[in-house]
This record gives sequence, structure tokens and C-alpha cells, in this order.
Amino acid sequence: MEARDHQEFDRKQRVILIHGLSGNRWVLGSLNRFLKRNNYQTTRWCYRSVGNSVMNHAQRLRAFLESEADSPEPLHFVTHSMGGIILRAVLADMKWHQPGRLVMLAPPNHGSRVAYLAAKGLHYLCPALSDLSTSPDSLVHRLPMVESLDTGVIAGTQDLLVHLESTYIANQADHVLVPCGHNRILRHPESLQETLYFLKNGRFTEGARRVAPTASPRGVVV
Repeated sequence: MEARDHQEFDRKQRVILIHGLSGNRWVLGSLNRFLKRNNYQTTRWCYRSVGNSVMNHAQRLRAFLESEADSPEPLHFVTHSMGGIILRAVLADMKWHQPGRLVMLAPPNHGSRVAYLAAKGLHYLCPALSDLSTSPDSLVHRLPMVESLDTGVIAGTQDLLVHLESTYIANQADHVLVPCGHNRILRHPESLQETLYFLKNGRFTEGARRVAPTASPRGVVV
């Protein structure tokens, strides 16, 4: 009995890593190695991000996760940028037997001004740009909140692609800032440590930098 209990204690929890627009498995390398060193079993879910819409990507991710929803073991997620929006589209209609935790790195939860501008000329080459736009009718403004997983958000103070106020999500458990840009957040030492702490505790460290979000007249965090 004691040996079995010890085995249960040592079992590695699983984490799915999801990259953002124009990313690949290699951009997740530092995060992947860091979590493995800290006793997590990681899987990098990769996709060809440029030629499809967010909902097309979400269909593929949903098919990948369908067999996981009833697992007795918690399944955690760490997403970067658009990866978090794809996961939100999937979580809208998935229920988990044993919910895990979600860390969103630099997520454009309320859209990206850069995506809005780029979509004007590149929509047909990259439909996802319109989904990530700050336009009021874009997909990001129609997705429900994340209800099934405790969610923490890490934003970069030097992010030129996703504005700080766009990273907040209404029912987040915690939100912190890291002094880096949009892609550096995937390998910044502080970002890695905060990600690990949230996966273990459901909140970020006490000493992390936090800034209260502002709210629009509609009561939506922006």
C-alpha cells in the first residue's frame, strides 16, 4: 500500500503546450525543457498557424483532446498568444472529469491592434488575423470565458503585439507582468518560474508584479 501511495505521489502531471501565430514546436523548446526538469510530462501541440482560421485550428485541437476529457488525471495547459484563443474556442463546449490549470502567456483576449491592421491586407493568406482583430465583431469578442480551468495570465510589459489591457480575462484567477516582449515571454526566467508556480498552486508568487485592469463602459475588461 505504501509503495503504491508513493508511486501515485511521484506520478508526473501532464501539460499541453500550444504555440501562437507563426510559431512551431521549437519556440516552445525552453518552456518544454523547463517543465520537464520540474517533473511534468509535456506534449507540444503544433499546427500550421498561418493558412487557417482560429476555429479550424480549434476543430483539430478538440479532436486531439476528446479522449482526454474523461481522464482521472488533471491535464494542464500553457498557451502562447493565439494558442490561448484556440484553446478558449475548444473549452467553450468541453467538460473535464478532473480539471487542471491553464497559464496563458501574452493572450490577445480582447484582440490585437497589430492583427487588426494586418488583416486588412493579409486576411486571405491568414484568416486568423481577422479572428484576433480588435474589431468589435471579431471572434475573440464572441468567445465565452474559461469556466472549466483555473486560469492565470502572464503579460509582457514590453509587448508590442498584444497590449497589456487586452490580456485580461474576466474570470482569471491571477494576472502578473514580466519585463519582456511578446516572444521572449516563452523563455524569460521570471515567466518560466511564474508558470511553474501557478501550475502547482493555482496562483502566481506573492512578489510578482500586478496591475489592476481597467474596465470599459460595458463592464468588459479591456
